[in-house]
Amino acid sequence: MTDLTDTSRCPLGVRCESCGLEAGEHLAVYTTECALGVMCLTMCLHCGRASSETKTGSIAVTTASRLVMQHAGHLGVTPEGMRLLQTARGRRPWNQPRYRWVQP
Repeated sequence: MTDLTDTSRCPLGVRCESCGLEAGEHLAVYTTECALGVMCLTMCLHCGRASSETKTGSIAVTTASRLVMQHAGHLGVTPEGMRLLQTARGRRPWNQPRYRWVQP
């Protein structure tokens, strides 16, 4: 079964997608879940340790959709397959008791 948090095939960007820091060796690929699925993001260590709410709070829906589709491609699954895997594992974020939609 596919691990949705696997980042071994995800490319490392040149700057943090959250704060814009160009930190070189201090960057890593992190995954985060949103209402659309799981996405991978290049982030600095500080931003990467933040909550999912903080990571995805400033991402536009169209950008999030593109990032989810790209991460599905890195994993070799379709976006629909990703949603099915999330549902099968009980990982749909909006099914969690404390989940709330983040509005910018």
